[in-house]
Amino acid sequence: MDVPVLQIASSSEATSITLTLTGELDLAGEGRFEEAVQEARATGLKLTVDLSKLEFIDSSGLRVLVRLHNDSLREGFTYTVIPGPPQVHRTFALCGLDATLPFAATSR
Repeated sequence: MDVPVLQIASSSEATSITLTLTGELDLAGEGRFEEAVQEARATGLKLTVDLSKLEFIDSSGLRVLVRLHNDSLREGFTYTVIPGPPQVHRTFALCGLDATLPFAATSR
């Protein structure tokens, strides 16, 4: 059985950087995701976290995004989250983070 491993692709433009997550974000990928977020933040560019290709997220992934959100409030920077597919976004809805994190509007 193939386990969908977390893949993180980083792409940047003049004023922004996007982290695109693919596969499953769980405890095994939490450290890599946290590291990617910190590296992206260090660039000083506007950060977007794209979950549109993510298949699964658990509390480990949510924890990284909550830390990012708390840092943004404390340090005064902005970031955007592109929602994942319904099975991923449902995780955010179940714990109320869909109304807390800065999700981009989608046409779903």
